Amino acid sequence: MSTLKADTIQNTSGGAATFTKQRAAKVTGNLQADGSSNSDISLNISSVTDGSAGLNTVAVTNAFTAALAVAALIANHDSSYNRTHTVDDTSASSFITRSVTASGGTLTDTNPAHSIAFFGDLA
Repeated sequence: MSTLKADTIQNTSGGAATFTKQRAAKVTGNLQADGSSNSDISLNISSVTDGSAGLNTVAVTNAFTAALAVAALIANHDSSYNRTHTVDDTSASSFITRSVTASGGTLTDTNPAHSIAFFGDLA
């Protein structure tokens, strides 16, 4: 058995290595309803834009292989359990998250904090 020890792995140009076939999350972030995100904990997010009540558009730095190729997870950051989230993945590089009240089915900015994780293969 061999042991690989390294402090840094780089690509042939000396930059960060890209692992395209790993199964880890390719996008992560903590989003707010106003379109802001915590850049300290985000991965592969180039921007988050506030659309209107309950809508955010997440643009990614590195696109996925195709539209509809993303498995998305979203976690609410409150204890009210009265919201659900959906993700529109009809693009490989821009995703619309929707925050919807569970009781009425309407888009909402109430209790807006949520985290996202997108899985899939990068282009």
